[in-house]
Amino acid sequence: MNCPRCNAQVAFVKDRCDNCGQSLKNHRRIVSLSNSYYNQGLNQAKVRDLSGAISSLKKSLEFYKMNTNARNLLGLIYFEAGEVVSALSEWVISKHFQPGDNDADKYIRMVQADPNKLEVYNQTIKKYNSALFSAQHGDGDMAIIQLKKVVSLNPRFIRAHQLLALLYMMTGKKDNRARAKRLLISISKIDVTNTTTIKYLKELSDVHLRGEAAPKKVSEAPAAESRKTLPRVETDAYKQITPYKEEKPSILPFVNVVVGVVIGMALMGFLIMPHINSAKSQKANSEFKKYSEQKAANDSDVSTLKTENEKLQKELNKVKKENEELQGGGGVEGGATMQESYEYLVSAIQYYQKKDKEKAAKALAKVNPNILESNEAKETYNKIKEDAFPVVSDAYFKQGRDAYNGEGEYSGRKDYAKAVSLLEKALEYNEENTDAMFFLGRCYQQQSDSEKAKEYYNQIINDFPRSPRVSEAQRRLRELGE
Repeated sequence: MNCPRCNAQVAFVKDRCDNCGQSLKNHRRIVSLSNSYYNQGLNQAKVRDLSGAISSLKKSLEFYKMNTNARNLLGLIYFEAGEVVSALSEWVISKHFQPGDNDADKYIRMVQADPNKLEVYNQTIKKYNSALFSAQHGDGDMAIIQLKKVVSLNPRFIRAHQLLALLYMMTGKKDNRARAKRLLISISKIDVTNTTTIKYLKELSDVHLRGEAAPKKVSEAPAAESRKTLPRVETDAYKQITPYKEEKPSILPFVNVVVGVVIGMALMGFLIMPHINSAKSQKANSEFKKYSEQKAANDSDVSTLKTENEKLQKELNKVKKENEELQGGGGVEGGATMQESYEYLVSAIQYYQKKDKEKAAKALAKVNPNILESNEAKETYNKIKEDAFPVVSDAYFKQGRDAYNGEGEYSGRKDYAKAVSLLEKALEYNEENTDAMFFLGRCYQQQSDSEKAKEYYNQIINDFPRSPRVSEAQRRLRELGE
């Protein structure tokens, strides 16, 4: 099972992700429900209950859309029912969610291996759509001709068989009704519980095919009364089912429509439109008020930034002036000299004014704070350090975490040595970065350096008892035997 937040591999029995700490109880419950519906659909498919299987698998995907097993099986069922386009759609989606080690690749290659057969599938879809259009517009004969071609090209296309059977039934001819029954019996073996097929077969229950047991004879009058088949109609009469083509249109419905339109327009003019205009006016006033407040806030922020920039510029000019007066001087404890420290401080201020906190922090790290003489320089140093150092520390921590997990630029390879180097830099810039401490402990634990790992875990527990990493550090210490 993968974590829904960080996509890390997690054991199914775990309640929390080891990598990001995400709670997995609800996610596990959803995945379990999805798998239950998948198992139900699989059992239904085994007994050729394709309609029930499609319903179960769709519910499985509603709970967890990344259940590729359910999606692949749904594609297979669509393919079995002649719905090749729907099958390919499910397999392509499945491949998107699981690019590697996915049976969908095999199924897609199976369909695409024969371009001629794929073209036949495309032609059947086009002919089916054309036949459906003809049937909807009353041209049943043309629809029958097209559908006969469709079912010959794709004998498992259930919907095409059902539409052709319906058109045969609508002709009312005995031989056509027999043809309809044969079509329905053939596809009932593909999907044994298809409700449309069962309904049509029930309508044809009085049709007797060769080889079937003859139905019991009853008197003609009751048979005519209990007949379940569609009435015998002419082909041209089928076109008259479409609306807006009644033989004797009445003027009264037209008058009612006109009166209704007039009343509706009157109601809109007197009741609805004033309300709409009022709502628009209130919305416009509200938006203008928000704009005015935002503009005032922006103006205030600009003014504050200008003041702060002027202050920093004065400090920079003062530092530059002091730097020009310096002649160098020995460094303290092997650090940078006074002149070098002030030069680094000037660079840090320039980067900070440009809002490049990372370069500002790296320049400030070269400054020897013990050699700074003026209070202004020390205050500037501390201000930039407090603002920029945590940013750089967090950046080094994220790079180190990626190297430890094998993610980001280290995708596919875990580099513990590089992770240690980056995480140590994170601590150089922020000694209170407990995230970096924890992952340093994890790196040394993975490298079998238990003593070093315990050192970092104990540092989190003893020095930062309120850190959210304390419980994890305690658990790792128990793993190491403490």
